[in-house]
Amino acid sequence: MSENNEKEWKKLEQEEMKEEDHQLELKDGYEKDEEFEKSQD
Repeated sequence: MSENNEKEWKKLEQEEMKEEDHQLELKDGYEKDEEFEKSQD
C-alpha cells in the first residue's frame, strides 16, 4: 500500500467514525427527548 493510499484510507475511516458518533448522539438525544415527554405527562 502506498503512502498516499494509507492517508486516504485513514481519512475515510475518520469520516466513518464521525458519522457513527453522530448517529449515537442522535439516538441519545432522541431517547432523552422521549424521557422528557414522559415526564411532562
